[in-house]
Amino acid sequence: EKRFWGKSEASVVDMYLKANMMHFYIRKNKEGEYVVLYTAVIDPEVAKDELNTMVLESGAELLLHTWVTAPIMEGNTVRGVIVENKSGRWALLGKVVIDCTGDGDLLPGVGVETIDYMVPGSRIAQFGFVYWIANVDLQKYDEFVASEPEKHKEITQEIINKGGWPFFCRGLLKHQEGVVWIHRLIGSLHQTDAEEMTYIDVKTRNQSVKSWELLRKYMPGFEKSFIMLSAPQLGTSGGRRIIGEYFLTAKDMDTDKPFEDTIAIFADNDRGELSLAYPRTYIPYRALVPKETEGLLVACRAFSADHEFSEFFNLIPHCMCFGQAAGAAAAIAIKDGASVRNVDYNALRSQLLKQGVILP
Repeated sequence: EKRFWGKSEASVVDMYLKANMMHFYIRKNKEGEYVVLYTAVIDPEVAKDELNTMVLESGAELLLHTWVTAPIMEGNTVRGVIVENKSGRWALLGKVVIDCTGDGDLLPGVGVETIDYMVPGSRIAQFGFVYWIANVDLQKYDEFVASEPEKHKEITQEIINKGGWPFFCRGLLKHQEGVVWIHRLIGSLHQTDAEEMTYIDVKTRNQSVKSWELLRKYMPGFEKSFIMLSAPQLGTSGGRRIIGEYFLTAKDMDTDKPFEDTIAIFADNDRGELSLAYPRTYIPYRALVPKETEGLLVACRAFSADHEFSEFFNLIPHCMCFGQAAGAAAAIAIKDGASVRNVDYNALRSQLLKQGVILP
């Protein structure tokens, strides 16, 4: 697909580009045109402020430092949520509740049927943990690698033998010179188990500090480095998923036929020849609607899909599309006095098209 920006997003992108705080993976296609691949790298600290601003400018209200602890149910209808914060316990009522927690954290209290099967060793059967090392003399490091490649291999192996992880990616943001980042993946089939998450979190942070200490001790260029930032929590790749009005499976990746309620088109990039044969994957609105529960939409990794489908389509860009569609659907349902299950598909698609969403 050619690079595309909706009207509202264009100003944000332009701001980041002018500030040198965004980097696109771009490459020329055979026609000589530049196309954006996969994603953009942004400065997360600047993004926090910008995203807050966008939410407030939209007219929405923010309530931070607050955790949802339970749903408010009336029969099989979700009427709101119980939240806890430093002010105490609150009850927040709503005509529609949208679970964007990532792992469907509201679902156990609702009683929604879920599955959590994952194939061991697959992408989604892993936690992710990221940390950044700053003040690295990359010029010194590069000169060392070029002049003494065998010594570099020797040091790399020594760090591994001592229990460290010497591999890193370079930062791409122009205003962050001398910054590298390390992304560790830790296998787990129990990504909603708090005790296992605690164990992995503590162990991984310890390993990260040890890796940095070994790099600083042995690797030229890292002598004056320091850990600038680490992820505040583990990144979940899989977890519980709902059984929705439509359940997406591998067969839905191998078709060119869109759904009547298509709310997003995803690029199929990672399946080799199959991706070339079926470059587009369509997502139906029904995959966000749990069976037998009213007043609830699920717009995160917990959408209705099997393991194989989630393996390719539960990343950040996909969840952004789920959230946009769920928000539009909730507004239409409230305006029409309808259940989110019975939202007019044509009205939903029309609204998404007005917002710049690409649809069939």
